[in-house]
Amino acid sequence: MEIEIIYPPVDKRYLRRIGWQRIVKWVCLAAAPVCLFVNLCTGGKAWSVVVLAALYTFWTLALSPDMVEYNRISQLVRTVACCCLLLWLIDLLLVPGWAGTVVPIVCCSGLLAAEVLLFTDLERQKQNMRPLLLLIVLAIAGAGIALSVGSLARTWPWLALGVVGLASLIACAAVLRRDFLRELQRRFHTK
Repeated sequence: MEIEIIYPPVDKRYLRRIGWQRIVKWVCLAAAPVCLFVNLCTGGKAWSVVVLAALYTFWTLALSPDMVEYNRISQLVRTVACCCLLLWLIDLLLVPGWAGTVVPIVCCSGLLAAEVLLFTDLERQKQNMRPLLLLIVLAIAGAGIALSVGSLARTWPWLALGVVGLASLIACAAVLRRDFLRELQRRFHTK
């Protein structure tokens, strides 16, 4: 009896990439406790928390991507969320005072880029609206909280983020019309 191999041969470049990913994963796993140990020994500011958050960002975006929702919009929203988290951590732990201006600008840029990705390929990307809607809701909520707490002179980036968030929500509803409501019902199980 002769067995016929029907699977395609494995590409050597793919095997090399998997090997490099394993090496980088072990380097990341080794770097995390080393950074914590060095930070504890040297004292000072908690820079190791920022390094751990950066390693987590690198791990989730480059080494271990989503298996289910791996599309352009969700990856962009994850990248924006991880970058905003890193910026807040740097502001909180290392150099305070600037994240209130930079984070809304980064979030606004990510929101505009996600809108461009949605509207350039509307038929295929409208099923990927959930992360975009989540980013829109977070942008509007963050802008509302920042505007209610701070003065208008300090919160102009938050105001711009709120305006872009509302404009994005209106644009999605205007372009998709009934599909917008259908996607809301499908994604968030509303009736």
